[in-house]
Amino acid sequence: MKKIRNAARLRARAVLTLVTAMTALLPIAGCSSSDKQYTVPESLCGIKVPQNALTSVLPNGEELTEHPESSGSTKRCRIHVDGESVLSASTERWEDETTASDVAQSALGVDPQDQQSDGGRYIYSSTGAVGKVDCAKAEEAHEPLWASVRVTHDDTKDTDMLKLIRAYAEAVSSSEECTQ
Repeated sequence: MKKIRNAARLRARAVLTLVTAMTALLPIAGCSSSDKQYTVPESLCGIKVPQNALTSVLPNGEELTEHPESSGSTKRCRIHVDGESVLSASTERWEDETTASDVAQSALGVDPQDQQSDGGRYIYSSTGAVGKVDCAKAEEAHEPLWASVRVTHDDTKDTDMLKLIRAYAEAVSSSEECTQ
């Protein structure tokens, strides 16, 4: 009888230890979850972009606001979190034969020597990216359309910026800017 009681006690202690450990880890798990108190948008100033492409590049905070701007052939969308500019996305028409390196040369947050993807169509870093938009309307006018994105905080991964520029360029290609 004694052995059975001891075995039951050992199992009860093991279960209690496991429950205590899991309870102690709950606050840590809560801290590692997103502290975004705002809703991650489904678009950047009207250009539909998947939320999963935006979530990883937006910082924690309470309030998100969009600020669209246009100047000439450039259309820009600035995203502010808690009053600070944290993300800028833009489109701009360039001359024929323009390369991603040409666009990166004048873009903030990315340099022509940064990583390239898709045969040079995209250039990206952890703070910015540029990419060519498939836009027949712009190509017919001999003014190819390029997209760029930039973040103003340092905790973004370069792969997240590549994911965002791909999603943004694709979204722009099916937007009114290219379809009408």
